[in-house]
Amino acid sequence: MMLGFLSMSGIVTAETIKVAVASNFARTLALLADDFKTHSGHDIELISGSTGKLYMQIKHGAPFDVFMSADERRPELLVSENYADDVTAHVYARGRLVLVSNIKPIADCQSVLRSEQLNHLSIANPKIAPYGYAAKQVLSGLSLWDELQTKLVMGENVAQAMQFVSTENAQAGLVARSMMAVTAHDSFQCEWAVPAYMHDPIKQKMVVLRNAQQRLASMAFLSYMKTGRAKQIIEQAGYDI
Repeated sequence: MMLGFLSMSGIVTAETIKVAVASNFARTLALLADDFKTHSGHDIELISGSTGKLYMQIKHGAPFDVFMSADERRPELLVSENYADDVTAHVYARGRLVLVSNIKPIADCQSVLRSEQLNHLSIANPKIAPYGYAAKQVLSGLSLWDELQTKLVMGENVAQAMQFVSTENAQAGLVARSMMAVTAHDSFQCEWAVPAYMHDPIKQKMVVLRNAQQRLASMAFLSYMKTGRAKQIIEQAGYDI
């Protein structure tokens, strides 16, 4: 079935768009990029990093076409600062947090956060990473933020936070649920799906940048991200829509 954003007739020359994407979504974007290329002919060059750092790179002139943030705030700032058009803003996914632990819990998995065996808890840096900010909200809500300060190990982004716990450099971590799809989590002692009410919604928004060099392909990708096939891939990767 042909979709409205596609053009395989050869009338439109295939382009390569540069997409700056939050680290939590990098693997999912790779899957989407393959599907997008199959149906449109356009390629995607993926540049991943923390949302905060990518935002600053854009403000300093990085030649990206599309920005896929892990929050709403940075894309909205780019719109207000005239780096992006509001008409291209789109919430493409909603992230969820999960606690993973290398410690066998005495009670439920949440009890690991108060375990004497917990020496290091990994989270993303709350100042630059939305998943880290959400983790801080969860710990604050449990009255553990101050208590765990000496035990926190902060990754530059949530992918690094997951790396700390998966390599056992941290005994536990508050990470993105989507990371579970690429981690051998059968080795973890327990998991706790953090209830959504414990932190602000992690609405991941994308925008096409005003200085996009490949605007036609960028707009085609924006349209693609709103299709049912794209949403299915996103949901299968562990996100809410």
